[in-house]
Amino acid sequence: MDIEWLEDFLVLSDLSSFTRAAQARNVTQSAFSRRIRSLEEWIGIPLVDRDTVPPRLTMAGHLFRDAAREMVRQLHDTRIALGHRSKAFSGIKLFVAYSLTQHFLPQWIDHVNQHISGLKFEILAGETYDGLVALSGSRCDLLMVYHTPVVPIAVDERACPSIILGNDRVVPVCKANEDGEAIYLLSEARVRNLPLLAYPPETFFGRLCNGLIRFRPSDPYFNVVAQSPHPRILQSLACTGLGIAWLPESMVRDDLQARRLALAGGSEWSTAVEIRLYASHERSRLLQAGLWETLKEAQELRMDVGT
Repeated sequence: MDIEWLEDFLVLSDLSSFTRAAQARNVTQSAFSRRIRSLEEWIGIPLVDRDTVPPRLTMAGHLFRDAAREMVRQLHDTRIALGHRSKAFSGIKLFVAYSLTQHFLPQWIDHVNQHISGLKFEILAGETYDGLVALSGSRCDLLMVYHTPVVPIAVDERACPSIILGNDRVVPVCKANEDGEAIYLLSEARVRNLPLLAYPPETFFGRLCNGLIRFRPSDPYFNVVAQSPHPRILQSLACTGLGIAWLPESMVRDDLQARRLALAGGSEWSTAVEIRLYASHERSRLLQAGLWETLKEAQELRMDVGT
């Protein structure tokens, strides 16, 4: 039995999709499916019901998931205890979604450092689902991502509780003309194809934007001119007038105020999101006693003072 089989199984249980799980594990879907089959053969009983859409864990799968998570956690913790981490730097491994790295992360770290002295962070950045894989596989200690019921993410809050760090909106923007008005309007999406700056469909923001567009009563028409999982890239392309991009409002606030960008649609084309910090109690205790509770207290203080 290979530890990768356990990690594969945990990712599949979180994402409920062989396709997305294989992409998250950077293997082909056929290779991923074979590894899940190998795990089931080793266990001696089916763990996944493949006849349902999306695939669901069997009763045995649900029972095995907690055991698998614990085995993976213990193995990774043992590696840490034996000095697997670099002796030159052993900071808290914080995985941050691309969309939060520049406009939110620096302020949050500055706030935390004002209340908790001596913290060091080893920062990893990537797509939201990569972060979920890292958290479930104990390859990071904390996970900072956007969250919305529109695109539910499979996180067991009993094992990985969360703190709400803030609130934001994802809004459609494009280049502004000389009068500060949008050069593309979503109200025209039924009349002509509008250029779209898109996210890959398997990403968190890709699923979020697809949901916003798909459930519009007007059936809009778009022509995808560029695609990237990096919101900052789409922001730059939008500023040059290449199309409409859905971006976090906090990221583009300065551009909107300076009239480099303008809103391409009203509130019906936007959606509220939360900024959340996830952690495993076991991982937090391994790094520093009471860390999670201290982070919660620091965040509550921030909310109390309205910062």
